[in-house]
Amino acid sequence: MTSMLYYGAVPNTRPCTWGSRLTRPVFLCALGAVLTEIAVQSLVKTQPRLASPWLMLLPVIPAVLFVVAIFRAVEKMDELQKRICLESVFVAFMLTLVLAFVIAGLDRAGIYHAKSDALGTPMMFFWACAYIVSAWRYR
Repeated sequence: MTSMLYYGAVPNTRPCTWGSRLTRPVFLCALGAVLTEIAVQSLVKTQPRLASPWLMLLPVIPAVLFVVAIFRAVEKMDELQKRICLESVFVAFMLTLVLAFVIAGLDRAGIYHAKSDALGTPMMFFWACAYIVSAWRYR
């Protein structure tokens, strides 16, 4: 196995295409989670009487499947891919922590009152950007 790393020959591998990336369980579960969240939110806006607690928890199911798919994908990664993933998660966590402190300070000052879900979208954006930068560094 080590000799394959030095000589560049990896058996039974094919180049990764966009089609293969779009059919991976991680992508499909993330897409399912986003679409379920959008569907539930639009249904609640158009039909407020349907806003039951069970309906509001429906997006949790594909979100949990997404987390399980991510854990399985990380288990299959080689060391470099794991390092890229870990670095991007660390950077996203630290930037989200800074953003949380900024939002808390603005809240205490009475300037801006954030909702309880204000950090989720920026955290995913930070992670995506950090992953792109980390992958570019190790190309």
